[in-house]
Amino acid sequence: MNLYSYQLCEQDNELLRRLLPVDSNLFVLAEGTVLPEEISFLIIPTASFAQRLPGDLTKKEISIFCWDELNRYLLESSWRIYCSAEQYFLKFALERACSPSTHSVLLGSSYAKYGLSAAEMGEDCVNLGLDAQDIYYTCKLGMRVIEQNRSIRHIVLASGYYWFYSDLSRADSEYARALISETYYPIFKDAHHIQNTEAIAQHQNKFLQLPFLDESHVLQHYCKQFYEDLGGESAKVTRRFIFHQANGWQVCNEYLRTPNDRINWGKLPWHLIPDAIKDELARARCRDHNKLLRHSESFQENKETLNRFISFCNHQGVCVYVLCMPQTDHYLRYLDAKLKQDYYAALDCIEGDYIFLDFHGVELLGPEDYMDQDHLNPSGAKKITHFAKELVDTYE
Repeated sequence: MNLYSYQLCEQDNELLRRLLPVDSNLFVLAEGTVLPEEISFLIIPTASFAQRLPGDLTKKEISIFCWDELNRYLLESSWRIYCSAEQYFLKFALERACSPSTHSVLLGSSYAKYGLSAAEMGEDCVNLGLDAQDIYYTCKLGMRVIEQNRSIRHIVLASGYYWFYSDLSRADSEYARALISETYYPIFKDAHHIQNTEAIAQHQNKFLQLPFLDESHVLQHYCKQFYEDLGGESAKVTRRFIFHQANGWQVCNEYLRTPNDRINWGKLPWHLIPDAIKDELARARCRDHNKLLRHSESFQENKETLNRFISFCNHQGVCVYVLCMPQTDHYLRYLDAKLKQDYYAALDCIEGDYIFLDFHGVELLGPEDYMDQDHLNPSGAKKITHFAKELVDTYE
């Protein structure tokens, strides 16, 4: 398939070439060019350029697109996909982690994502933490990095007391399953315990209805731009979190707003929320975590998976740090005590060497350092990261 452009700058033409399917070509038309008969798709800079088209062009049955509108559509559509499924964030973060310039990697669930800062750890550090990341995918990511980057010296695993019971592939929620289908499966082609991988493979975020562009090339270009513009941070980390008493936590992001989102909610940091509301939020969060106790098979598998991974790291000369990340007293009050008990019991079964620190025993944080009942805000993350960096530097 051939695409034609008229009066676009060279930079825009070069971008268009990168967005085309491999078997397509872009032909740049000079002003006043006699147009070929087979032309079907034409790109012009803006709608106003239509008046400058050759006379014979207006008589042809072709599809004309304005680059300013097309580029905006591609940018906004790619941004929504970049935010809704973190496949592309993980793809580019993993590429950076596998670069020889990376010496340290942060892994784990949202406790790593929001509670540890790669920038504060140093330029040679990459954060691969994602919401609800379980031990299985944590270890797969760690293995991929170590196998491809011989410069890795430190692996930091951020965890919570429910860690050994977490298993995305056995979760009931559509959200957890979507994390596999939209984030991990496209990268690893591994759905863990989910059997219907064909359905997962077909579950993609399709948005293009333009036959002259390749969607994978479009997402590769724009999503990499987002990753670099955000300094390697997840889009979710850079959003502005606000709290409204009637609706709980909301995420405010100028790129994703609908008209109804433009209400000027009052910001209410965690430490200013009334204790009764804090307790309600913490109780709901712990209810979800306490239910994980029924996954006894996952508990055993996760112990074995982590044991193998730490042994692998030891063999490769990579130092492993297991951090139990801090939560508020409100959260700990409602968490089933068995989760903490089994967490320590599982760690005691690890045969390899690792450095362990439970931040619940460290006097570092106040209520003003939390984003919610069990996640740190930027000020809390900075304090914890500073402490973690000192720990890692000790074993440098």
